[in-house]
Amino acid sequence: DYILAGNGLFIEGQGPLLRAVVQVAPAEVRGLLPLYEDMELSQGRIPIYLYDLALSTLAAHPDREGYLAVTWEGEYRVRVPEQEGTPGGVTYQPLPHTVMDIHSHGEMPAFFSGTDSRDEQGLRLSMVVGKLDTPWPEVAIRVGVYGYFVLVSRESVFQK
Repeated sequence: DYILAGNGLFIEGQGPLLRAVVQVAPAEVRGLLPLYEDMELSQGRIPIYLYDLALSTLAAHPDREGYLAVTWEGEYRVRVPEQEGTPGGVTYQPLPHTVMDIHSHGEMPAFFSGTDSRDEQGLRLSMVVGKLDTPWPEVAIRVGVYGYFVLVSRESVFQK
């Protein structure tokens, strides 16, 4: 659903696992109340130990890109589908009930590429991990609503 608010145009998406509101375009629309970007996981935030597990799993191969999925199967799980990773990309088989896509950029910084944005056109969380050759990898997380994206904090996705 598109929503016109006092501070611009927004898109809202809702599925069985995730609801999100992302701003499409800022604008001043007099007479309407403002709306704010928001994201909610219907099963609650993902346990932080799965974040740590994902980073450790990807760090095992810092020389190539890798992919993981956080799925909901009565509880959150990290899954590793069949994949082909190279220093410049990864191909994989999508998994059902995926809440979050996680992929690495090996030794490169954590950023969302144009390829990522073209591939991530549904309603989903995405995380990219970079600088895996260092003691402190870089992480970026965003929520996407049908091609519109906003960065979100680790704390809004993972619970301690």
